Amino acid sequence: MNSNLLKLTFGTYVCALGWLAGATPLQRADVTANPTWLLHLDCDALRPTTIGQYILSEMDKPEAKAKLAVFQSIFSFDLRTQLHGATLYGTSPAAEDGVLIVYADFDPGRLVTLAQAAKDYQSSPHGQNVIHNWIDEKKKAKDGVKPRIYAAIQGNRVIFGQREASVGQALDVLSGSAPSLAAGKVFPELGLPGNGHVVEAAAQKMKLPDSDPNAAILKMSQSVQLVMGESGQQFTGAITLVADSDEVAGHVLSIAQGLLALAKLQTDKPESVAVANAITITQDGGRVVGSLVLPAGQAVQMMKADAARKAAQAAKAKE
Repeated sequence: MNSNLLKLTFGTYVCALGWLAGATPLQRADVTANPTWLLHLDCDALRPTTIGQYILSEMDKPEAKAKLAVFQSIFSFDLRTQLHGATLYGTSPAAEDGVLIVYADFDPGRLVTLAQAAKDYQSSPHGQNVIHNWIDEKKKAKDGVKPRIYAAIQGNRVIFGQREASVGQALDVLSGSAPSLAAGKVFPELGLPGNGHVVEAAAQKMKLPDSDPNAAILKMSQSVQLVMGESGQQFTGAITLVADSDEVAGHVLSIAQGLLALAKLQTDKPESVAVANAITITQDGGRVVGSLVLPAGQAVQMMKADAARKAAQAAKAKE
């Protein structure tokens, strides 16, 4: 399996945990009925795990702690304990159509005050809610127009988007005036109570460029689903590819097994080899499932090695 595809489960998990410190299980009733893609992180399930404890220890180091203190002084809540959820989804392949729902213990008045202080703040009513928007000063102008951030608050949720229509549609789902994933049959395995997953992700109707090295497998799949977690000191992950037929699934299986075999030969990349050796690939009718089981302690060591490598690269770049 090539480097990108090999690290899809483990790499996505590690990257996701790097920026989110707390979450809540996927709420299917909060997601639109037919998303093209979605990603959910649940770090309430993460915190007590081996990997979760390592991440919290990293956040307790002086440099990270100082940054967290600055964030807390601005937003008046602690990322480590008061940020309870994040679900990112979209109804088209375009990232601009994406919606981010953040679940947190926040002060609504404080967030509104911060929004009102942003550049060129505006607002508009949407039912019982208000959609706030302001210029995103971190992004470059497109065709002479600066992009904007749109946001709304409903209960313990903050909804973000790059388009007002996307935030409005998300509010309609949350209010029950638009259908949600709870009543549909899309991605039925996701968001099940008590599944203990830290990460859940899925995509359908995928349109990938021919130049994408993973396109051969993904283009033959109707949908792909990814789940990750930790159980019994074991980091676990599973990626499921759903094909049009058993025959197509067989082709997907053959390609995946070939890529996995190649990955095991990459002796210059011991971490990739370790992940490859922990993966098994099976076919069940029209489904191909890649399962990963890795000791949580080994996963932590790999995260430490990756952090050390990046630190060394950063130091070398400064020189």
